Amino acid sequence: MTTAPDHAIIAGSAPRWHAAVLLLVLLAVVVAGFAFRGVTAPRDAAAPEDVFSAERAAASVAPVVAVPRPMGSVENDSAHEELAAQLSALGFEIETQEGIGTRVLDGEASVGYVRNLVATRPGTDPTGTVVLASHIDSVPGAPGAADAGVGLAVILGTARALGPETLRNDLVILLVDGEERGLLGSDAYLAGPGQELTAPVVVLNHEARGISGRPLVTRASGPMHAVIGSSPSPEFESFTDALFGIIPNYTDFSSYRDAGWWGMDMAIIDEAWAYHSAQDDAAHLDDGTLQHYGELTLALTRDLGDRDLGALQDRADEHPVQTTAPWGVVQVPPLVMTVLGLLAPLAVLAAMLVRRRRMEVTLPGAVVGAVVGLLVLVGGVLAAFQLWSATAAATPEMLSQSMGEPVRAELFLLAEMLAAAAVVTAGWVVARLLISRAAVLLGAALLVTTLLAVLGVYSPTLGSSMILPATIAALGTLLAALLPPVPGLVVRVLAVLPTGWMLGTQLSALAEFGIASAAGGLAGTALIGLGAAGPLLLGSFHGRSGDLPAGRADGRLSGSAADHRGRAHSAPGARPARRPHRLLLPVLPAVLALGLAIGGTAWTLASPEPTQERLVAHVDGGTGETTWEVSGSTDWGRALDGASATSDLAVPAVSVQGSAEGPQEISIEAPRDASALTLEASGGLLTAVAVDGVAVESAEGLERVTVHGVRAGQAVRMTVTVPAGAELMLRETSFDPTLATGWVAPGDDVSLVQPRMEVSIAVPR
Repeated sequence: MTTAPDHAIIAGSAPRWHAAVLLLVLLAVVVAGFAFRGVTAPRDAAAPEDVFSAERAAASVAPVVAVPRPMGSVENDSAHEELAAQLSALGFEIETQEGIGTRVLDGEASVGYVRNLVATRPGTDPTGTVVLASHIDSVPGAPGAADAGVGLAVILGTARALGPETLRNDLVILLVDGEERGLLGSDAYLAGPGQELTAPVVVLNHEARGISGRPLVTRASGPMHAVIGSSPSPEFESFTDALFGIIPNYTDFSSYRDAGWWGMDMAIIDEAWAYHSAQDDAAHLDDGTLQHYGELTLALTRDLGDRDLGALQDRADEHPVQTTAPWGVVQVPPLVMTVLGLLAPLAVLAAMLVRRRRMEVTLPGAVVGAVVGLLVLVGGVLAAFQLWSATAAATPEMLSQSMGEPVRAELFLLAEMLAAAAVVTAGWVVARLLISRAAVLLGAALLVTTLLAVLGVYSPTLGSSMILPATIAALGTLLAALLPPVPGLVVRVLAVLPTGWMLGTQLSALAEFGIASAAGGLAGTALIGLGAAGPLLLGSFHGRSGDLPAGRADGRLSGSAADHRGRAHSAPGARPARRPHRLLLPVLPAVLALGLAIGGTAWTLASPEPTQERLVAHVDGGTGETTWEVSGSTDWGRALDGASATSDLAVPAVSVQGSAEGPQEISIEAPRDASALTLEASGGLLTAVAVDGVAVESAEGLERVTVHGVRAGQAVRMTVTVPAGAELMLRETSFDPTLATGWVAPGDDVSLVQPRMEVSIAVPR
């Protein structure tokens, strides 16, 4: 038997340093993706008047975000007047819309008395209306510098930078009330003045879930793909829009889109630990985030303000899948994205067949590789999720009350990645005891690309960020299997670039989304991206080897002949690696992951930020009996939790007219400002409900009706039909628990999150 051809094959094998080059390129692009998602340096008050200045914007909104401003409060009124005065000084026509907003969701009705602020500047030759929208109200106990004070600052700064010159299209600044209590202001506006706007209407809605980070376009409606390129360094993923369709995320944009408006929903999401807390204040809001947000809105407003909005109608039926590249937002028709998704596993399979002919891999070995890949993917995500879940359960006092986020999440995010790395290492070591490197990598890639192909058929938008990189990596894998080493290396480097970019940008975005909200998401994204790109490490012209132990090179030969064939046709490292001691390798990342989780806990507990507590004072309006309920994260909270007392409080005055068997009119007079009145019946549903003559539509009936924004002394008249024999209960919720007996003030190391007092009384029938 001659061995000359075998020597030729080995001589043509790609040098091992090619893999090192690929890994370095991948790492560099990942870092570049992270860097891309930075924010703009803030501009001070000396910046030219026609550019956005974070310092000017922050100063303009400072009086508004100094204190909480829940609907129905004096602070909300003051914020409304301050914003109206500033917009009037900038040349806008001001109108206050007062009304009742209603929304029904899952058998519960939210109703509220809203005061919307509408500022208008007519266009010179309008082809439609541009709306800059946000909300005035904050939740009780939170100054709302981010949610949604950042939106107010961005809009005021944009209006200032636009200057006195009128745009072509009508410009409306819509600052609604009652967003925090069920999108009540936006619903009221759309039912009234919103119907009079010149169509088409394009809205830029401003929201916040965190206090820092890169502003994102989270959702879009209409032909905004034709507009988004006008913003500086735009970023949008169809994935987030599709995800919110599966996991509902309600902002005022939900109402605007349902009303047929075009537009974009924008938000900041990093450091969500401060969301709806006293720490959502001006001191914590990141100036660079505000600057970036303002530049994004200003650019889009200028484009939309001078564009022929009617001409966009020609592209309204286009719904491209969008993902962000270094040069802008890439837009791909959904069918093309689906085809690309289906192409990826076919390319991996073709590469597998090429290498099988060279006896580098067998199909049974690739099947084993796919099974290992599935186990690693599922195990990596579960390990990451379980590590965080166990850490959070062990130390709940480090978590924010609204979002369950730690103040310092960085070490926990790294721990998640290391937990996944431990699973990957274990899977790799076990697989290499059984099959070759090629079988592991190609089998895993086939598994991942097949999953993405299924996703591409089911919902191309859900796979917006992953399908393109995976397809390019798969095609690169096939070409690398056919080309000589040097051209193959060039192809492999080019093919790995999209994966590195996707990992950098998406891991950065997921990190901003938070460890509590996205636990396992970082691990899953990394495993999918690396799984699809893994075969690029194989290079070109590898020598032959089987997927079975040495001596069974192709699954058919045995004995000395097979051993000879295995030695002659195997490149270094291509055979299964029979080194059981390598099973200890996963211990290192596992120990590091555990250490980071412990270290992250200690680092978070050492944060100067106060510990968050939830507090409710439950008061029986008939007897005054008071029970305190506290989340109990601190010594103060644990001491007060469960304490009882007797309070002497004014309770809502209630009168009922009408028959117990038919519609009843219930009049309720609230004793305190900014309160909410909740009516519910035991043993049945409320029907034919109206509040001050405004019907609350519900075909199935309502479990409860809550009226928000009620002021002291205000009489609320509710018409309702109650089931026979049911008992009615009224609960008044106000946000000053210090009025209840037994109150003990916390120290500066405690932050109360939406503290409230609930006074319950039976409604006579």
